[in-house]
Amino acid sequence: MSGSYQQSSGRTASVLNFLITIFLAIVAFIYLSLTAYTKDALWFYPIFDSQPAVGLVRCYGEEVPLQVGSEELTAITALVNEQISGDKRWDELNLTDETFEYFQTSDQMMLLELRYDEPQRIHSYSPFFSNFDTLLIPLDGRHADKTILFSLVQGKPSGGSFHLETFAPLLSYIENNNLCKRK
Repeated sequence: MSGSYQQSSGRTASVLNFLITIFLAIVAFIYLSLTAYTKDALWFYPIFDSQPAVGLVRCYGEEVPLQVGSEELTAITALVNEQISGDKRWDELNLTDETFEYFQTSDQMMLLELRYDEPQRIHSYSPFFSNFDTLLIPLDGRHADKTILFSLVQGKPSGGSFHLETFAPLLSYIENNNLCKRK
């Protein structure tokens, strides 16, 4: 009787080992497939904590520079990084050259521009937002109602955009610190 008991537990262990192996193979396949698609081994990592080298608020046709190391740039960076680290959805809405020029010159826009010394990446399920050097965040005017984020690669608009939760805390900080007031 003890012989049949050992044989039964051996089969159960073999089936369990087989199922665990299949499960791990499927998980590895999914991970490697998404890594190949996004070209990012950390596509699942939600945190963005990069520090810009230059900050600029384009306030209805005027430029308000944010000094490196200043309290304003530090606070704005923390608010932006918090939003980027939260829920985001990639969209096919592209920043055209014409819209980028409009963003830079319009007296109808409030735009936050953050430039980075090194190429950056926002980890996500999307292959976009890699190797960018500038983030553009429309806070009032064209595209501001979409809570959207655009990027530039070597000064040129790159593909797609991210929709984020809210820019209300960022907009509130900018207004409360007299960097720019909505018209």
